[in-house]
Amino acid sequence: MSDYDLAGLFEFLAHTPEQGLRKMLVDNKPMTDVHFGLLLKVVRAGGAAEFAEHVEKNDFPKVKLGPAEQKLKEKFWGDCFQTFQNRGLLNPALPQKIAA
Repeated sequence: MSDYDLAGLFEFLAHTPEQGLRKMLVDNKPMTDVHFGLLLKVVRAGGAAEFAEHVEKNDFPKVKLGPAEQKLKEKFWGDCFQTFQNRGLLNPALPQKIAA
């Protein structure tokens, strides 16, 4: 997942109105309302660095998960990134400068 500009994705998710994001992302194949709600919890729980860390580790911040969210935890990030790719929301990560 580090091949992508996660900070840019976070900024987009954090600053796009919720209603617009919902229309864009939720199609039930695979992104459902439950996915969307959990994604917003993750975005609102911290900043871009924390978001990227959770994506990389395939985990979640300390937020209360409902029964439906618990069920999709295993596949959550894969489903989200499939949807992000399908919508053209993922940009390649900028190359890191190597310290000499």
